[in-house]
Amino acid sequence: MRNSILDIFKIDNLGKGIFSKIIFTLLMLIKCSVYFFPLGDTNFNQFLIYMQNAMEDPDVLLNASVQDLPLSIGNIIYLLHVTMADFLVIIGACLYCAAYIRQYRKDHKLEDPGDSGYLIPPRYLKPISVGGLLLRMVIVFCFSMAVFLPAALFLLYLFLIFIIILPYVSMYPACYLSGDCGFFASFVEMVKVTRGYYLVNARFMSLLLCLYFLGDWLTSALSSVLPAVAYVLGPFWAVIIALSFGRYVGMVYCRMREVPGGFRISNHAS
Repeated sequence: MRNSILDIFKIDNLGKGIFSKIIFTLLMLIKCSVYFFPLGDTNFNQFLIYMQNAMEDPDVLLNASVQDLPLSIGNIIYLLHVTMADFLVIIGACLYCAAYIRQYRKDHKLEDPGDSGYLIPPRYLKPISVGGLLLRMVIVFCFSMAVFLPAALFLLYLFLIFIIILPYVSMYPACYLSGDCGFFASFVEMVKVTRGYYLVNARFMSLLLCLYFLGDWLTSALSSVLPAVAYVLGPFWAVIIALSFGRYVGMVYCRMREVPGGFRISNHAS
């Protein structure tokens, strides 16, 4: 890969930069709304007292049912607001990934090598149409809505499994939204295309996750001193990492597609 690690974070370097500015602004507004315009009730004092008592007496929590949890309708609405904001940021990262792949294919021609130094096979040169991309985004959105919450709760307890499967799962949006494969075929293709690149992808994705958690920890610490700053800095960092993740997936997907059937520049010139 010719690009440096810093290129992963150059989210504004996409075509004319208009799309990246729009999606960044929208995602920032969505994330900031959780702090500045929250829906529902943000007062969880009763729930915190209940959990503190449960820590002192574990039988309280073991014998409790869902109805016993002191969460109001307003609390649940707020939690749904937070969950939906995070979900839309992930969807935004998928859209950025698709836009990167589309722009990359528009910028390269058949006789030109890709950024990896290989020629691009013709089947991976045709960019998906805007209408086709929007239709597939709607399908991805609906499918993700159905599996996001159950998957999040499952992986919350099995975070190691999440790390192991992340290099595979993250390639699904690239396979499908690029227009290369159908909805179900993309599940198989995401495993095939990752073969031989798993450790490299796992390394870079783990780096991005570590940076996200580091930034989240720092902004959480800052919120007790300068809450207004933390409420802006936290969403800013989360959106930057999410779009950088989407950019990395798009970058590496394009390069992984160039190797089969391609020739190095020197061989092509000779």
